[in-house]
This record gives sequence, structure tokens and C-alpha cells, in this order.
Amino acid sequence: MTLTASSVVALMLLASGITLVVLLQQSLIASLDAAATDRAQTVASLVAGGDLGPTVTNTGSESSLVQVVDSSNSVVAATSSIDGQEPILAQPPSGGVTTVLSLDRMPAGDGPFRVVAAPVRLPTGSGWVYVATSTLQVDAAVGNLAALFGVGLPLVLLIVVWALWRAVGQVIRPVDAIRRRASSIGGEDLSQRVPVPERSDEIASLAVTMNEMLERLEGAALRQRQFVGDASHELRSPLAALQVQVEVALAHPEDPGSALILEDVHGQVVRMSALIADLLFLARSAEGAPRRATSLVDLDDLVLSEMQRLRELGGRAVELDGVRAARVEGSERDLARLLRNLGDNARDHARSLVSIRLTTTEKWAEFSVTDDGDGIRAEDRDRVFERFTRLDDARSRTVRGGGAGVGLSIVRQIVRDHHGTITIEDRPDGQAGAVFLVRLPLALNGGPFHS
Repeated sequence: MTLTASSVVALMLLASGITLVVLLQQSLIASLDAAATDRAQTVASLVAGGDLGPTVTNTGSESSLVQVVDSSNSVVAATSSIDGQEPILAQPPSGGVTTVLSLDRMPAGDGPFRVVAAPVRLPTGSGWVYVATSTLQVDAAVGNLAALFGVGLPLVLLIVVWALWRAVGQVIRPVDAIRRRASSIGGEDLSQRVPVPERSDEIASLAVTMNEMLERLEGAALRQRQFVGDASHELRSPLAALQVQVEVALAHPEDPGSALILEDVHGQVVRMSALIADLLFLARSAEGAPRRATSLVDLDDLVLSEMQRLRELGGRAVELDGVRAARVEGSERDLARLLRNLGDNARDHARSLVSIRLTTTEKWAEFSVTDDGDGIRAEDRDRVFERFTRLDDARSRTVRGGGAGVGLSIVRQIVRDHHGTITIEDRPDGQAGAVFLVRLPLALNGGPFHS
């Protein structure tokens, strides 16, 4: 970066220096020519009036020489410094107009000179006024400026290179620090963070963004390890129970109790199959797997099917508090799973009654499941949706074999996949229990309808 920027600056300085020297030289030459032209025209006017000798003698100097010549290019009058010398120009110009010439040298002295030849009317006829001006001072001024640039431009370039090196170094130094720290961060330790520069600039924003990314990766890694650990724990218990029961059955094949053992084994297998299915669902959700193919789903049909399933299980009264036809867009399989998990959760914690209700608003389908159990404290209403979370009163596995604590996590994930919301509320009648309220957007081309 320093080399590129310095090269550009060097080219710009060199071009600027050359341009300035050329413009200065042209400006000084133009000034000399203008002054010489004025002097030639003044002498021509005076000579035409008959004032020949004194006029020429008093208008010259060492750097400005004046001659008056006749039509045959013979010197009629001249300044004292070139009196008696050959004409400045060997041949007068043609055309009879004022002409500006450049001479490297002339008979009156070494050059270089700028010569202005202006026509004049002499008593003896036509003639010319020659005014020669030395350009040595112009060359000296231009040479001094070029020398100044020759010395100054490298110094300026060195200062620019040093300043660029310092500036780029200050910018790159935090980037290098971020690079070194990032190269040392591995999957085994994601708690490290890259350093954030003190100044607020794009590099600091980059460091903050990288730290936020590392924080998300650390959280994902922690959730993954927790998921693996909890899943292993949840699978280890039924596997151990299965092993013991199978070993007992194998040790006593003629024992009539072996049939009961096989029933227990079957129950454990069913429970493990359900748990593995739940774990696979959560794993796919954590990996950001694409959603299932969506279609228009009649939510009221799923609600009625879930109510019928709960009634067939028995043990709790199931009440339909009201149902309206509602069509949503999504996965019918996932929505059925959502209703089943909420229904099982309410049945597990209800004392005697589970109430189901489906209503609609202008844009939403609202599905609620109410139980008359002990309810859920306000501070636990977010925590119950976390994976493998079981509140104290739910840790016992005496009711329906207990649960693994993933059912409500699956419910929340399905609700999110369908762009809805889920909340836990108190019962509106003030009695003990909990209300799980799910709101799903109605399908745009198949909103509320009545059969």
C-alpha cells in the first residue's frame, strides 16, 4: 500500500514540477517579449518623429539592445553597448509586421536572446527597429526553480513515504492482531475473542462483528455439547432398563412373568423411538435444515383429530371449548406433532380436565390448550421451552412414563418455522392451571372460511 501510494504521489509531484517549470518559463518569456515589443514600438514612434540618436542611445542596457536599420539592413543607430556592431539580424524579416525571434547568439554578443523586429518609417524611407533581450535571467530563474524541485521533491516524497508507512502501519497493526488471535482460536476453545481497537472505525466494526460471530459459534457449540450430553443421558436410562429386563427374561425363559417383561420392553422401545424421533427433529432444526414441503392445512381438522386421540387415551376429560374453520400454510405433519405434544403435556399435568379451543381473527388462527393442573410459575414460562427442561413437579416419571423434556422445545420450533408465536398464560377464570396459546398466520389464499 505504501509503495503504490508513494508511486502515485511521486508521479503527481514530478508532473506538477515539470508543469510548473514549463509554465514559469513560458510566462517569463512572454513577459520579456511583451516588454521588448513595447520598447520597439516606442522607439519606432520616436524615430518617426525625427528623434533618432538620443532615443536609441537612452533605451538600451546590457540585457536589452536596440538597433535601428534602414531598408538595406544597415545600422542607422544603436545603443552604446552595440554601437558599431553588425546588425542583430542578418536579414530583416519579410512582411512588414512586428516579428519575435529567438537567437542562440548574434554578432553583438552571445545569446540566447529574444529579438523583436518592428517596422519603422525613417526620413530616408522604411526601416526596422531591433530590440534584443537576453534570456539568461529567465534561464537562471527556471534553473533555480528546477534545482529547488530536484532537491525538494525527493524530500517531500520521503516525508510522504514515512507518513504513509506510519498511517498504514497503524491501520494494519490492529488487523494483524486480529489475524493472530483468530488463527489461535480453535473449536476446542471458542471463549476467546479478537482484540477491538480503541478508535471507532471500520476495523473496530470488523472486530466487533467477528466477536459477535464467535459468541454465536460458542453458544452453538455449547448447545450442541449440551444436546449430545442430555441425549446420551436420556437414552442411557431406557437402554439400561431394557438390558436388565432382557437379561432377566433370558435367564428365566419359562417364567410366566417373561410376558410382562416383554410388555415393559415394548413400552421402553416405543418410548425410545419417540425420543429418537424428537432428537432427530431438534438436530435438524439446530442445523438449519430446510423446512418440509408446505401446503394448505385445515387446522380445525387436526384439532378435532387430536381431541379424539386424547379422549381415546382416557384418564382425563377432554372438552372442546369451540372450534372455527381455519386454514394455514405449513407442514401438516409438523402441525399435527405440535398439537399432539401440547395435548400430551396438558394431559400429563391436568388433574381431571383438558380444554381445547380454536378461534380466528382477521389474520391469525389462535389455538389454545388448557389444563386444570398446578400451572406454571411466571419465571418458568420461558424455561419450559428449553431442551431437556423438566420442572420439579414433572421430574417424576410415574405419569405415562415421564418425558424427556423435549416436547415443548419441539412445539416452539414448529411455531417458529410457521412464523407464529406461543405463550403461556393463566386461566381466565382464575382457577389453577395453565393455558398454552399458539397464534399462527392464516393462509393468504385460504383464510377463515365456514363450511
